[in-house]
Amino acid sequence: MLFWASVIGCVTIPVKPITQDDLPDLKGKWKGFYRDRITPTYVQSIELEIEDIEDFKVKGKTIWSHADRPATSIPFVGKIENGRLIGGYINLSLRKGGGKMKLEGEYRIQQWEGTVSMNKIN
Repeated sequence: MLFWASVIGCVTIPVKPITQDDLPDLKGKWKGFYRDRITPTYVQSIELEIEDIEDFKVKGKTIWSHADRPATSIPFVGKIENGRLIGGYINLSLRKGGGKMKLEGEYRIQQWEGTVSMNKIN
């Protein structure tokens, strides 16, 4: 029985294309981290607040934390394209299931790039 509990606990929520039905669930706050591809030990927090979605156009703000300076708040203007959330330096896919939601993907800002992972918090 213990074996099944540990196997079930490791089940990954599948990636799903973002559709019209998902748009209301995307609004709100997301928190997680971004990791640099070249220096994988550089892991910092990131927040995304989606305030408005209309005709697959997304508006809000991102807050990028940094190790050596204050966090940077940037307006987020993006869109849902090919089932992904794209804009504001990020390209994210949605994982949704079992009452949980996660946005995962990649970022690129000038010469910096890496991965992003955020959970829906409200």
